Amino acid sequence: MSVASGQEAIPLRGAIQENVLQAQNRPNAAQAEGSPPARQTETGIPARPYEPVSPGALPQDDSSNLGLLGVPVDNGAPPSGPADSSGGLDQQSPATTDASVPVPAERPASPRRAGLQDRLDEEQTGSIPNPPIEQNREANPPAAPAERDNQPEPAIERRTIRPDPEPFAPLGIRAGTVTLRPSISTGIRATTNADGSSDGSSAMLSETRLRTRATTDWSRHSAFLDFDGTYDKTISGEEYSAPNAALRGGFQLDLGARTTVKGEAGYRIRQEDPSAPTTIVGTSNRPLVQELDAALGVRHEFGKFFADVKGNVDHTTYDNAEFSDGSVVSQKDRDNTFASIALRGGFEMSAAIKPFVEVELGKLMYDESVDANGFRRSGPRLGLRGGVELDIAEKLRGELAIGYLRQDIDDPRLAAIDGLSVDGAITWSPQRGTDVSLGLLTRVEGATAPDDSGSIFYEGTLGIKRQVRSNLDVNATLIGSLRDNTDGSGWDKGFGAEIGATYWFNRFVGLDVSARHEFTHSEVESRQTEETSVFMGLTLQR
Repeated sequence: MSVASGQEAIPLRGAIQENVLQAQNRPNAAQAEGSPPARQTETGIPARPYEPVSPGALPQDDSSNLGLLGVPVDNGAPPSGPADSSGGLDQQSPATTDASVPVPAERPASPRRAGLQDRLDEEQTGSIPNPPIEQNREANPPAAPAERDNQPEPAIERRTIRPDPEPFAPLGIRAGTVTLRPSISTGIRATTNADGSSDGSSAMLSETRLRTRATTDWSRHSAFLDFDGTYDKTISGEEYSAPNAALRGGFQLDLGARTTVKGEAGYRIRQEDPSAPTTIVGTSNRPLVQELDAALGVRHEFGKFFADVKGNVDHTTYDNAEFSDGSVVSQKDRDNTFASIALRGGFEMSAAIKPFVEVELGKLMYDESVDANGFRRSGPRLGLRGGVELDIAEKLRGELAIGYLRQDIDDPRLAAIDGLSVDGAITWSPQRGTDVSLGLLTRVEGATAPDDSGSIFYEGTLGIKRQVRSNLDVNATLIGSLRDNTDGSGWDKGFGAEIGATYWFNRFVGLDVSARHEFTHSEVESRQTEETSVFMGLTLQR
């Protein structure tokens, strides 16, 4: 059974206009003889022309079948516009391709309409670029570009790389909350007086110095440990070898906002000063002196006022003196212990200046109550001082005190030792890279000679250190000393000056050069000394 060709047609789309049905029912008209063949177009429902949303967007056509909005009026005439190629009501099957269907005559388009259609065709095909339409930017601004949703988040803490202000400073060795900064210097020293005595001679010495400092990085309390040791050994010239080392440690505990506990302890081994009046004349060696000390203090603040209590203990021992003939003289009768307690009170004039007064009560006790000459040299000590504490940030820090010091002796045959007391330690930085330090010391020295009570010794040190460049440091030191002798020999005066420089090749290696000159003048010939020396060596630090 054959299927009708109408059943194979594509289903209808939309409503059918009446004029189209009439055109399809009419028979095909024969072409006029001599006229050109009619353009073959596909049959079907014509496409609807472009309809703008806004009225007046396109010029109105003068055609009579166009309405107000440019939509063809349904007056029976065929609509204008391109033919629909999607099929029609009676799409031809392959069996009926020779059949012709009458098509409505094509309505000529107006010139304006044709030009508009050509532009639309060009925009659709994309063969000619479409220029942008100028718009009113104030009334209708262009849309801003959309922001990215996955913007990168900034770092919570940005790392700023800054130049190192001290590129040649030691880095130290970190161990938990403790930082250790060791250094060692070794070199050659040429001196005119190897042992520093009144009859010393020149020599070439090998000098090695080891220094190290350990500090803590605790959030509240603090502690430190320092070591400084020097060892000299003769290479040529006068035979000489001697150690000089010191070890000191301390801590500070902050018990609340107004209470502080401080403690220190130290040990030192050195040779006895050849210019001291207690030195035994004619010995072949310089006896070693060992000092051990400890201190503990508590400080409390009451508003603008403060009180400080500090206890101190010192113990000193002396080695035997040796002579060239092999004989030995014991100095155990010089071994002594000194214990004292100091009470200090003051008020805060400002955050940087705090005046104070201090009272020190102590006792000097010799290990042997009677010395080799039959004198009892133990006795009480009294000290009265007034001074000021300074703390101006990084500019000026330290304290200075002046007062009166008296050392009584149990033996009535010996007079008391008394005199002016000056003590202090101040560090001043007038500008960055320059440090000025001042140290003042007053101490009581005992005696070994009969009918000699001892002496008061004063010493002052002034040091200046300047960082000329980041890898070049220069320093200068002045030392002055006075000794008030009670044996009637007058004053012993000493002076010393030293200048040096260190050039750092990097953080770990530096070149040291220095020169010094020192002398002591006294009424006693055995106490007069003079020395000039030059040093050159390398310093290794970490």
